Amino acid sequence: MRRKLIVNADDFGMCVGVNAGIIRACQTGIVTSATIMVNGPAFDDAVARARDCPKLGVGIHLTLLGGPPVAPPGAVRSLIGPDGAMPNDFGVFLRRLLRQELRLSEIETEFRAQIEKALAAGLRPTHLDSHKHAHAHPAVLEALLRAAEAYGIAHIRRPYERLTFISAAGLGWAQVATFLKQKASALALARYEAAFLARLRASGARAPEAFFGFAHTGLLNPALICYMLRLLPVGTSELMCHPSAMDDTLRRSRTRLKAARVRELAALTDARVANEVARQGIELVNFADLNRND
Repeated sequence: MRRKLIVNADDFGMCVGVNAGIIRACQTGIVTSATIMVNGPAFDDAVARARDCPKLGVGIHLTLLGGPPVAPPGAVRSLIGPDGAMPNDFGVFLRRLLRQELRLSEIETEFRAQIEKALAAGLRPTHLDSHKHAHAHPAVLEALLRAAEAYGIAHIRRPYERLTFISAAGLGWAQVATFLKQKASALALARYEAAFLARLRASGARAPEAFFGFAHTGLLNPALICYMLRLLPVGTSELMCHPSAMDDTLRRSRTRLKAARVRELAALTDARVANEVARQGIELVNFADLNRND
């Protein structure tokens, strides 16, 4: 009847402020894991910081939206726009995917290039997930699973929240509106969950039994995290988060989440959250711990 929780910070490598916030949330809060954006401007800084924080598990935040490709542009031509970068609009990405304008072989090529760059930097990826949950779509999942198998990466993110999980704990009215919009997006992805689980069972990869944080992206606060902790199911769950310190690199970043990341950092390092983890008897782990416990 044990309950384990992986608290994974996305976007490691996006900018120096995000990197600093993730390390702080690991050293003084409940973050146990991060996924690195290999094509991020602050990738090298993230790698250096990860070396100094060995208890942080580091996976790869495979990216098909935003930034330059890691693979040679000629090898992933269908993934990039006229400016040589991968377009950052998820709606455009999904429409192009559904129209089969994105070559699946090129998606796998880019995924492999990102993994190889992480390995060359000395990282040993604990798991894979994807920026903006691109691998929720079966075609992208297939490319991700092939790459995971090729490099012996055992775990991936299960990007589907329980449909009944709804809470506005600690949220203001404007934040509730954001939550409802993001919950609608989570519901839209749910159509792929059955196929995802079937494909996962047929592969050698595994995922935590439960996932939290999609509908509450940028909205985490101490009351909400404590609410999640009290409802955490038996088994292993993953809580996605986006902490950051505020600095000029975050201010200049093109992310829509700025002040929200700073609020999430405060929440993840709040003493009330750590106390609730202890009160609930929850074991904080990362994906590497799951490998050791298998």
